[in-house]
Amino acid sequence: MLNAVLCSALLLSSAPYAAAQVERASLTGTVKDQSDAVVPGATVTARSTATNVPSVTISDAQGGYVIGALIPGEYVVEVELQGFRKSSKRVALDTGQRARVDFALAVGGLEQSVSVEAVSPLVNTEQSTLGTVISQPEVAKLPLSLRNWDDLIGLAAGVQGDRYTEQAGSTAAGRTGGVNVHGVRSLQNNFLLDGLDNNSISENVQELTTQVSRPSVDAIGEFKVVTSAYSAEFGKSPGAAISVTTKSGTNRLHGTAYEFLRNDTFNSNDFFSIRQGVAKPDHKQNDFGGNLGGPIVKSKAFFFGDVEATRLTQGVTRQTTVPTATERQGIFTGAVRDPLTGLPFANNTIPADRIDPIARQMMDMFPLPNASGASNFFRVANTTDNAQRYLGRVDLHFSNSDNMFARYFHSDRNRFIPGNFGGIADGTSTSAWGRQEMRTRTFAAGWNHTVGSNSLNELRFGYNKADSTANHDPFGQTGINLGGVPNDARVAGGLPGVNFSSGGYRLGSPDFLPKYQLTDVFQFTDTFTMFRGANQWKFGVDLMMPMRNTFLDVPATRGSVTFRNTFSGQVLGDFLLGYVSDAQLSNLAETHQELYSYSFYAQDDWKPNDKLTVNAGLRYDFMTPQLERDNHISNFDAAGAGTLLSASGGSIEQRGLVKPDRNNVAPRIGLTYASTPAMVVRGGYGIFYNLYDRIGSEDQLSLNLPFLINNLLGPATAASGPLFLLKTGFPANALDPATINVRNVRVRAINPVGTKTYYQQWSAGAQRQLSTYMVVSADYVGTKGAKIWTLRNLNQPDPVTKALPYPTFGTIEYADQDGTSSYN
Repeated sequence: MLNAVLCSALLLSSAPYAAAQVERASLTGTVKDQSDAVVPGATVTARSTATNVPSVTISDAQGGYVIGALIPGEYVVEVELQGFRKSSKRVALDTGQRARVDFALAVGGLEQSVSVEAVSPLVNTEQSTLGTVISQPEVAKLPLSLRNWDDLIGLAAGVQGDRYTEQAGSTAAGRTGGVNVHGVRSLQNNFLLDGLDNNSISENVQELTTQVSRPSVDAIGEFKVVTSAYSAEFGKSPGAAISVTTKSGTNRLHGTAYEFLRNDTFNSNDFFSIRQGVAKPDHKQNDFGGNLGGPIVKSKAFFFGDVEATRLTQGVTRQTTVPTATERQGIFTGAVRDPLTGLPFANNTIPADRIDPIARQMMDMFPLPNASGASNFFRVANTTDNAQRYLGRVDLHFSNSDNMFARYFHSDRNRFIPGNFGGIADGTSTSAWGRQEMRTRTFAAGWNHTVGSNSLNELRFGYNKADSTANHDPFGQTGINLGGVPNDARVAGGLPGVNFSSGGYRLGSPDFLPKYQLTDVFQFTDTFTMFRGANQWKFGVDLMMPMRNTFLDVPATRGSVTFRNTFSGQVLGDFLLGYVSDAQLSNLAETHQELYSYSFYAQDDWKPNDKLTVNAGLRYDFMTPQLERDNHISNFDAAGAGTLLSASGGSIEQRGLVKPDRNNVAPRIGLTYASTPAMVVRGGYGIFYNLYDRIGSEDQLSLNLPFLINNLLGPATAASGPLFLLKTGFPANALDPATINVRNVRVRAINPVGTKTYYQQWSAGAQRQLSTYMVVSADYVGTKGAKIWTLRNLNQPDPVTKALPYPTFGTIEYADQDGTSSYN
């Protein structure tokens, strides 16, 4: 049982707005006269100061009004009615904000007007949702590593970020935007761009970010981090909802051009380079680009375009262990045993004619030691990261009732992280290093249509395509191909993985390279909002289908061998003799994954009086379990002695071998009470489902027999002799399904119950406006997770009898739903 307990104290924030519409803003308020009587039938106009585009509505019988689907920015709000003076207020709206602006009209003629400038409703009286707006000036002016705007997510209360680094070797080390929010896993956040889904669906986050599109800092209007999303329009993931809006053109032609430069002239040398007495590593970084926006037809049609490129060369240190000059010749300081006689070799030296010829070639690829100490090899190598991204957007305002937008985004990124040695030898085991190409193409379009004076329909379409291909450094270069390993151009090049059980040696390239993830997703959403008296109703549907991912993510397609000290007493002795102790070999099993998702929700924001607001909603989410285009899926049946079940055509359960979870009903409730105009008490509760879990290849049922043959051999014993000699290579039938011993094959399995992970979240707190520009928020947040996916080996031996529960099987990687978590 996974039981994570995390703690959080009071949360303080100076930007506390909550989200109403995902990427647009809305205005609400009440129109009254000087005697505090409501004024129905007044014309309320919100006019953008940037585009001069008006949005118009009429106050209802209770004097209330709502204007929705407003692009974030500054507006002048005007109210007019015959017999009263015209009144106007200026207000700045943030992403997803639902601002309240009330009016008290004075008796008089329309030609008389009352103007109140710069209304700034800091206290949120309309929703209990917790969140923080990161404004465009903050995005543009705060220092950011590689100009990654998502580094600013950590400014929100309750967020714990991961540092970006190229030095570490874990596959997550180079990711950006990975944050834990209120105790929820970092891969369970929901990124939105212009109101549409912006989450990758790769099974291993190979793109180095969970976002598909990552626009330039200068293309972003602002973004909001919603940490407790009690509105029913938020779903699919239980973590934060990070909603980003791209810039729109205005009535003024405006553009920028820039270049940011950083180089090693201003850097000091690092600790490791100083210790080795080498020059400081290279560091050359250039970020350059520009943007331009303006009118196509003034007050009607607008354009915005942005381009940015990054060129980065940065030195990284690599320190590891290599054989000494004498060890390379088979000469050891301790005894080395002859496996044929069981006696030590004379002078602790392996005769030259006993050294395996393939081992000889491989040993010669190790560089000579150049540093003192146990880690006797050191070098500084350059990593490169070159990227370019382009964004174009058009906004069209046909009338007061209809407006549309379309946005296209395109990015290319090429990244190289060097291994310990580089070249054919490579010398690294982590698939985070090597050569990676990432290509993204996305399109979004939306149509907002006002129906009468009290209803609004918002239609959206999105398409995301993200391709990521990662290869080892010597991909395609002539190296050493072991016997029995298919020579396939899709993966060939360099060496197989050569591992050593001790000593810290490593030769060859990562076992999990090459790999690729080729994804595309279609999305359709529609939201209908209507205003009836004290209620604002919202109904929505979100369809994501199809969601496709063609991927290769299997180990040892070039073979992998491990040497121990089993036969000679020396790990390098076994290597030079070519005595393989463990080995692994896989076929190229490409998966064509398919997913389908749909969601429905209803939300009612009810304001029974001027002080109290009730936000009540209900959401339903559904996503299929992982499916495969050709039904290439197998799952483990734990009943009896255990069997492998194969998918077939037919129902979702027959195709995925996991029951689809159709019980994902998520109620939401929130309350806000404004005791004074400057003081609000709030609280909320909601259930959130996680529709898509990704834990790498470990839970991919397509990576099972008979589709993937991941043959794990060994370990060999002194009595059995080596698995094979390097010079002879793998057995010819190592990938023959008819001769595979199932005990040598890793089996991936999922609990067939298929229940989705869900979290309950609740909060209570208060806001207090201290001045015109300052507000303080203090909130308690609690989160409780259930049915969280965990991984374990289902075939572990009994601690007493040592017997396996499934003796005809080997390792069974079992993804189960037995995890829990709590956070306060």
